[in-house]
Amino acid sequence: LFFICVIMNNTICLEIPLTNPKNEVMHLEPQFTCEELSGYQKVTLNPLECTSYVIRYSPATTGYKNESIIFQPEADEEFWYLLKLTVDVPKPTILPELKCDLGKYVSQIIPLVNPTHETLELKETNDNPENFVMDSGRPSPLIITPHSTKELTIRFYPSMLGRADQQACINFQCSQFKEWKFYLSGVGLFPKPLKTERITASIELHSSIILPFKNPTKENVFVDVVLTSQHRPRHLVIDHCWDSFMEETSAFRLSTVNQMQGFELPPNGNVEIPVLFMPQIMKLHKTIAIVQMRRANRKKWPIDNFNELDVDTQRTLGIESGEIRSIYWMHPILGIPQAPFPRCPQAVIKCQSRKRAEENVEVTLYGDFFGEDPDADLTEFSVNPKRYKYKSYDGIHELPIKREFEYEIEFESETVKTSLESCIALYLIKKTCNVKDEAITMIFNVIFTPMKPMRSQIMLKIECIKDGVWKFPIMLVATDPDIDDVIDIEGIGLFKESAVDFRLTSHTGHSEPFTAYFLPGSDPEFFVRPQAGELLPFHTKGTLITVGFIPQMYSKTYKATLVVQTADMYWMYNINGLPQGSAPIMNVKPKVDTFNRKYNPKPPRRRNYIRENAKVVRTGTSSNNKECDLIYSL
Repeated sequence: LFFICVIMNNTICLEIPLTNPKNEVMHLEPQFTCEELSGYQKVTLNPLECTSYVIRYSPATTGYKNESIIFQPEADEEFWYLLKLTVDVPKPTILPELKCDLGKYVSQIIPLVNPTHETLELKETNDNPENFVMDSGRPSPLIITPHSTKELTIRFYPSMLGRADQQACINFQCSQFKEWKFYLSGVGLFPKPLKTERITASIELHSSIILPFKNPTKENVFVDVVLTSQHRPRHLVIDHCWDSFMEETSAFRLSTVNQMQGFELPPNGNVEIPVLFMPQIMKLHKTIAIVQMRRANRKKWPIDNFNELDVDTQRTLGIESGEIRSIYWMHPILGIPQAPFPRCPQAVIKCQSRKRAEENVEVTLYGDFFGEDPDADLTEFSVNPKRYKYKSYDGIHELPIKREFEYEIEFESETVKTSLESCIALYLIKKTCNVKDEAITMIFNVIFTPMKPMRSQIMLKIECIKDGVWKFPIMLVATDPDIDDVIDIEGIGLFKESAVDFRLTSHTGHSEPFTAYFLPGSDPEFFVRPQAGELLPFHTKGTLITVGFIPQMYSKTYKATLVVQTADMYWMYNINGLPQGSAPIMNVKPKVDTFNRKYNPKPPRRRNYIRENAKVVRTGTSSNNKECDLIYSL
């Protein structure tokens, strides 16, 4: 007899003592009275051996019950153990405390383990759905199959600084049990500077960026928005690393200044803050859009975990007690000017498909580079290919003394980039500067190796972290390749199909999709099969392609140009549809008798023309009349 107390959704192991009092081997086959018990199906006891048999118990329901385990020896009588089981509801789980900046959220995973043999259909209740939001994409009810685990994502959205009332209890229940609780808690932190935004605009043209803001609290607030390039906030202590963002400039402004001061937002209210950027010179511009939020009841914001804040945080917040007048959000913004497109004609690189073209492209950058009397350090600069996108602006606070230019190729779209990226190469061969004209000249070598006909425009983008962006368009033109082969197809009769087969493989080690079609101007009597499919890899026999024609007219030669195209390759074939050939007639009996059988039996008469001519006296009156009779002398 065993008394067992178990917690629901847990698995325990129980040891049952077994003894073999005989001098022979004993074989036992345990049997259980419920599926919640499990263990080895066969047990062997050596003579006089004492051991323990381990069973696992994974209860599926709560309450009190009696179960048993029966052992059946092969030769002796069976014996059994009674198990008195008490299953309690699962113990509450206290999850680690979450910390998150006000206005953001963090996620936490709740593991739901089902060690039982039954399927659990869980329904949940959440007593704080405003701060702790469950995954909206979850099914309802939440189904957990036997002996499996499902993870549930919870998002914590702080609504106050400190702990306040930011706790929650999420309870799961199903037909097997009524209570499975998880306790969550979170701390709202003072907002840190947000991710740096980037905005690009051409000289003397404006561009805008929208900064979304949401009131994360549960009460009405007043909001003010200022730009540090115009006004520096008085009550906010900003670290010195942001000093370069405080420089005054007119390049930034709020599009609706009057509406950005002291407007009211309800709980969870949203507003979009438009910031305009209109540069006048080629120079990197910086600012910080500061959103100040005050309580509408004019009281201060409480901070119930003030004693847990370190000295630097308290100094940054500018507070000496557990209250703060305003909460601030900092949106750093980088304004990147872009030079106008050059007025000179764009460079054009033309090349035949499957050939190679190499040309030099010279570009000149104008800006405010050197000043009137520049130092030697200002005239030095480096030019390198751009390796990582946005790497130049990550964590930027102070600008480097030496100018660093980075260049890259921009494509019209991702699709064009996929097909062109492997066909174009670019590298710098020469760089010079003209201090008087504030100009920097670079000469690039462009290598173009197209694999198929195309026409596309790329942009040579040159970027300097201190000055801005220059773009130079380059037109790439790839003409038709040389004909790969000429295929002659001889017709076999009018309105009859004539065809030839050939095999083609891809140029890679894997299959590639292809299309086959005829160029415009080809005779419509031609056909190709298949018109689409996959080219087998180059180490195989290849894909069979059939091309043929059906003649509609006697003695006409049909012509077409066949194209087989993949994502990277382009093949062209001249197809000639020839008329049916005529063979000479052999051993055929004529229908008309061409032999003169009437005169054939007569013996031939031999004439002596010299003797006859000697007897001629005169011809007719006109020697020109060759048909007159001759007059012979007698």
